[in-house]
Amino acid sequence: MIIDYRKKIKINNKLYSIVVDTYPNKRIWLKYKNKNEEHDLTINLEDAFIDAGHIFLDPVVKTNGILKELKKKRIIREICGVLNYQYVDIPIAILNMGILRKYDNSGVDHHLLKVSGGDVYD
Repeated sequence: MIIDYRKKIKINNKLYSIVVDTYPNKRIWLKYKNKNEEHDLTINLEDAFIDAGHIFLDPVVKTNGILKELKKKRIIREICGVLNYQYVDIPIAILNMGILRKYDNSGVDHHLLKVSGGDVYD
């Protein structure tokens, strides 16, 4: 039995874990999940440029209240812009990696290792 000591966020009276992964183009991939469901927080726009430390948020997070919770928990430092991609406004946010480590330390470590070009063993 694995005991999970990671911090969780509460969305619509349900507890979720934040999971950090890496897209094939080495951008950070954030998800929130529990035993019954899993949803993406970020989207991967491969042909759009983004600065290091920034992410493209899924536009749904603005309407379902998750963005407010991510800001409250300081996982997202700030929304620094909006990209209009195929007639959809995509929020661009700056992550707080130090706070994100409290939610998924091993995921952040794996992501940083993949980005630096190291081998990752699961």
